[in-house]
Formats: sequence, C-alpha cells, structure tokens
Amino acid sequence: MFIFINIILLLSGINKINGDDGRGASASSTDVGVGCFSGDSLVILNNGQQKQIDHLKTADEILGVNHFKIIPSEMIIMLDKQTSKQGKFYTFITDSGHKISLTSLHLIPIKYNNNNKIDYIPAKDLQLNDKLYVIINGKLKSSPVRNITIEIKRGYFAPLTMTGTLFVNNVLSSCYASAKSHKWAHLFLTPFRWYYKIGRFFSINQPFGNYQTDGIHWIFEIIYKFVNYIQPSILHQL
Repeated sequence: MFIFINIILLLSGINKINGDDGRGASASSTDVGVGCFSGDSLVILNNGQQKQIDHLKTADEILGVNHFKIIPSEMIIMLDKQTSKQGKFYTFITDSGHKISLTSLHLIPIKYNNNNKIDYIPAKDLQLNDKLYVIINGKLKSSPVRNITIEIKRGYFAPLTMTGTLFVNNVLSSCYASAKSHKWAHLFLTPFRWYYKIGRFFSINQPFGNYQTDGIHWIFEIIYKFVNYIQPSILHQL
C-alpha cells in the first residue's frame, strides 16, 4: 500500500511540474468533470437523521447498500467539493416522489429487466420509466422515473463511502462517476479502503489528510488522469 501511495505522490509531483491542475468544471463552465451531487442534497445517517451533503465529515456513518441490504457505511473522503461553483445537474423525480440531482456522468443504479440485477448507468442516459432504488418505510424498493429536468445549481459534492454507495434524498446512488463500470471502479479503489481502515485502526482521524479546500482531492485527480492516460476506454468522456 505504501508503494502504491508513493507512486501516486510521484505522479502528483510530475503533474505539478507540468502545471496542469485540471480542477473543477470542464468542457464548459457548468459541465462538471467529476460526477457529483448538488449541494442541497441530504444523506441519511446511521441514526436515522438526515445531514446536508456539504456538512459530511470523514468517518460519518451513512446508509448505503451491499447486496440489496441497507447497511451503514463510513464516509472515507470527499472526492470533490465545490461550495460556490455552478454545475449542470440532471434532476429526477420518481412516482414515489423521491428526487435526486446528479451531474451527467455520475453513475446511478436502475432496476434491470424487472429482476434483482442492478445496472449502473450515467445520469445523462437515464430515461423516463427507468426504475430507481429508493427507501420506502425503511425498505429498499424501486420506483419509475416520471420527470427529468436539467438544472443549474450552485455547489456540488462527491463523498466516497466504504460500500461505494449511498442514499441521497433516500435515492440509492453510486459514489463513482466517469467510469463505465461501478464494479471495476470500486475494485480499483480497494487499496484506498484498506489504507483508510488501517489508519482508523491506529486512531488516525483523517487518513487522507484534513483536506478542506475546494476542488478534486489531489489523490483522486491523479488517479483519474493516470487511468485516462493508460486506459481511456474504461471512462466516459464529457
């Protein structure tokens, strides 16, 4: 793991020498390069309370899903944080009245062919009547999308959890974006989850540092650029 971190540090140094910061929005002033949730989103804590996404902290226990079971999952790190920038969001409302706003390449699970298989697709590809997973009376249910709008909102955030999933406004979502496969994105970040767990075991409150500034966290910015360089076909592009 330490070798892996050193490689990332080396890549970071090369990146800074080249003077390419690549932070925040790309393609246009409102197209967000890393998938995020809008700043007005709420997540569900393990104690049942809701917390605004911009107030999340490392080690907060929020609800996610693992094999169709709702479980608590610690937030590891905020992959991207922009408190004042505007972004373009796809807002979905389901028949059950649930609502979620995501940027175009953020992955969201839909119910596949009326069975228990989950298919993760970018928000921009979601269509009317696709079924999202939502919490109804404390249970995981599916509900079809009845309305889709595109909105410009201020502020966007991308928390990463141990399960790679979380509920936003009681709607299940992936933590990942740009990747064509939620499964492979989650697998690729396994070393970082190990590193986080080891750090927490040794009572390190912020295993990835107390990163408070706006922008994409430098570790994951480098990872994204590295993957985009060696294997761009596994990523969605704006």
